[in-house]
Amino acid sequence: MSDTERQGTAQTPFRQWLRSGNWLAGLAGGAIAAPIGIQLHELGHFAVGVAYGFPDTVLRYASVSWTGSSEFRRLWRAGDVEAAAAIAEPWQVALSAAAGPIVSYLTAIGFVLWVRRYGPGPLSLVLGSGFVAPLQGAAAIPVIAVDLFVGGFTGNQDEANFAAIMGIPASLAVLPGLICFLLSYWFLVTAFPRGQRLRAVMPPLLGVALGIALWGSVLGPLVLP
Repeated sequence: MSDTERQGTAQTPFRQWLRSGNWLAGLAGGAIAAPIGIQLHELGHFAVGVAYGFPDTVLRYASVSWTGSSEFRRLWRAGDVEAAAAIAEPWQVALSAAAGPIVSYLTAIGFVLWVRRYGPGPLSLVLGSGFVAPLQGAAAIPVIAVDLFVGGFTGNQDEANFAAIMGIPASLAVLPGLICFLLSYWFLVTAFPRGQRLRAVMPPLLGVALGIALWGSVLGPLVLP
């Protein structure tokens, strides 16, 4: 068989797959999974805030806030521990900061186990959810870079906020998330045979990106504050 014939033979199934529209199901599943994963993460923060009675705890489309939360963070990072503690118990705020990532990483493990055992699920919804859940861990990369090379990360990031209260380096606090992110994606991708990975993985991944964009810019603000 000539190189031209071999190329055509290799490309034909992929073209047929594109024309069939089967990839649209994965795209839709990833788009649906994105806001679900985001809100599961935020519900972790919200549940702890409600449980400990943080005043006026509000679930937002991409965050959770309560009266005094920004002031607490400002005072704590400024070193005024007593003033911050007068607003809320520091260990409770630390637990609230950690709760979102904990929910994300536990659900990531669950989704990975499901995909490895049962497959991607209808519309590849479980696979898409598996891609969304550990995305929090990707934030570890800039946190580690800033923490190591600039002189301490001071941004508003969940694990960094937890680290600031607990007195540990932010780069250390984000490591579990980074490991979860890398391992989750590896196990999800390798759940499929080599020749099928691109077709199995790309539609829900693109759907996740689309879902995050739509939720953050259009749908989220319509549904939640």
